Amino acid sequence: MTGTLVVIPTYNELDNLPDIIARVHAAVPDAEVLVVDDASPDGTGDLADRLAAADPRINVLHRADKEGLGAAYRAGFAWGLARDYDRLVEMDADGSHDPAHLPALLAALAHADVALGSRWVEGGRTEGWPLSRRLLSRGGSAYARFMLGLSERDVTGGYRAYRAGALRAIDPGRIDSQGYSFQIEMLWRASTTGQRVVEVPITFVERVHGASKMSSRIVIEAMARVTTWGLQRPLVHQILAFLVVGGVGFVVDVATFNLLRLTVLSPDHVHGGALIAKAVSTTLAIAANWIGNRYWTFRDRRRTDVAREGIEFLLASALGGLVALFTLGVSHYVLGLRTPLADNISANVIGLALASAVRFVAYRQWVYAHPKPTTPAVLAATTEP
Repeated sequence: MTGTLVVIPTYNELDNLPDIIARVHAAVPDAEVLVVDDASPDGTGDLADRLAAADPRINVLHRADKEGLGAAYRAGFAWGLARDYDRLVEMDADGSHDPAHLPALLAALAHADVALGSRWVEGGRTEGWPLSRRLLSRGGSAYARFMLGLSERDVTGGYRAYRAGALRAIDPGRIDSQGYSFQIEMLWRASTTGQRVVEVPITFVERVHGASKMSSRIVIEAMARVTTWGLQRPLVHQILAFLVVGGVGFVVDVATFNLLRLTVLSPDHVHGGALIAKAVSTTLAIAANWIGNRYWTFRDRRRTDVAREGIEFLLASALGGLVALFTLGVSHYVLGLRTPLADNISANVIGLALASAVRFVAYRQWVYAHPKPTTPAVLAATTEP
């Protein structure tokens, strides 16, 4: 069978279901609809059966229990793929996904494998959302993009169209996530399996009837899963390890400086004691950073030529220090911001952030630029599905 199947999961959507199906058929008259109902106690499943009896374009898949959005979509996709539909769409039943956008999503599949209905690209927007909800959605998408290396703007949106071949490559049956994390994992697998993804602007409208299924549990699950997946990526692991090592170096620097300055190198007893204490603490901090980065952050890239690595590490560290000094100099002497607060912000906030970024890039692209060769056995283990 060829054609379009719109999969609509339902749980207590009695007031919304007739309208959303009618709007789907108004937008794309030849589209078929599959209602996947999770034993709704309000009678949504029975209503879906009556609608299906009156219209051959409507199908119903009854499930015994409420198992979540991800499980409903997995069942719906499996049903559609088994019947050889060539385009499958996921859409909410509550009216938040406007079927008027469906033709544009389907048209995008002419040159893509997956079309995302996006709220966060030019032309996309939301209606009826408070600022907190918009920030949560944007923040979730930004965090997932960073952790998983995704380029799409709306990572958590649930209005999407897939080519059948793309769904088979993604293999939803391997995904056990629910809610936001289901949408994120589907997109991540689309990316890792080489699918062409485009974003189509949509207007997302807050539901009018019924209660939202969003909960703190869904948000926490998404954050936890994205963090776990992201930590499996070498770049994310390196960034987080680098930040932890830098934090340890900062503590070593501050603690050593103050310990020496208040004891054996007190300026009251040793001329220039504060400067000597700072020199010692800085040296120990750099050594701690080098050990941490060599044996943890970049352990798979460390060199056998330890002396050369150490020299390059010192030069990269010095480059970061110059960046921090430059930031302070611009703020203090060029911009004329000379209060203690301004100096601390420019040197220890902005300067430290820029210096850390420069150091990380220098370490990764120069000091530890060459990863160790991967043996065939390790390569096979890391590429298994």
